[in-house]
Amino acid sequence: MEKVVIVRCNSYKQEEVDKAIKKILILLDFPVNKYKKVLIKPNILGYFKINTEAVVTHPALVQSLLKEFKNARVGESSAMDTENNLRKLGYWKFKPIVFEEGKLVKVEDATLKVMKNFYLPEIVKEADLIINVPKLKTHTLTKMTGAIKNLYGCVPGGVKQLLHREAVGEKKFSHLLVDIYSHIKPGLNIMDAVISMEGEGPSSGTPKHTGFLLASRNAIALDIVASKMMGYKPRQILMIKDAVRRGYAGWDVKIAGDVRTIPDLKFEKPSRFKRAIVNAALLGMTKEKIICDKEKCIKCGVCMRHCPKRAITLSPYPEIDTKKCIRCFCCIELCPEHALHLQDNLVMKIANKLRK
Repeated sequence: MEKVVIVRCNSYKQEEVDKAIKKILILLDFPVNKYKKVLIKPNILGYFKINTEAVVTHPALVQSLLKEFKNARVGESSAMDTENNLRKLGYWKFKPIVFEEGKLVKVEDATLKVMKNFYLPEIVKEADLIINVPKLKTHTLTKMTGAIKNLYGCVPGGVKQLLHREAVGEKKFSHLLVDIYSHIKPGLNIMDAVISMEGEGPSSGTPKHTGFLLASRNAIALDIVASKMMGYKPRQILMIKDAVRRGYAGWDVKIAGDVRTIPDLKFEKPSRFKRAIVNAALLGMTKEKIICDKEKCIKCGVCMRHCPKRAITLSPYPEIDTKKCIRCFCCIELCPEHALHLQDNLVMKIANKLRK
């Protein structure tokens, strides 16, 4: 049975975070000085002017970990402009490694469910300890973002776009996430749940002050507890279900720390109607258009530059070629102003009216 630690941490004040991290390491009886090559992997989806603290791992957690693991390095590959994001978010002082700028190694495994081969940064494969520092957030496709999904950020730059094209739909994408996890397996996982995100995550939801750090040596066990805190049944989360089925963890966990039972934080979930439409669009069962809110759009071109099928042009606002669009929704997820969204179809409009 895996242990999951839940520690109170009500703010990102460095002293409070330091105290919480120390407590976690003691409760997990974690051997801080055992490892020579330590890599810290936060969640840096991108730089968002609005709700940034709810979107990314706060640098105070990484600062604390670097005090404890003095030989550690920080590494990340955002969905877009990694170096720029790291600078704006206060991570550049850690002298981070930008994964897409380093040497890559090919992973080949015939037992994987989705991609039998893909590339990971050499530093990820060489580390003898990976510290996974995800963010507690909802997710419109996978229901939640957590420890398993954070490792998708180890996939460098444009390779993410390729994998998105191959792993279409919630089920297949969830299998892909577990495929990636199987070749990384972090030895320490600490989740930033001080300020979390509910609703239409991972970038367009609402900040929710939850006041905790969660930790475990096992990423799947951590996600089981985190999903329960959000109000999900863990078996509803397909990536967790697949990881347990493959034998990477069991369903039972032991809770330690400042609470004895898992808190019910009553997260607002992504709309099940919107999730259904997104999944149907991904699978090619419906052809709803992605449209731009011109009042929000600043014509930055992020959507165009990161479209894996080059289906977007600026004229001067984004225009999506529906014949080329594969509905991976990278443009919606990455838009810093939340200006792009899926056009409601008639069924969804009626469903939304019935919900009111």
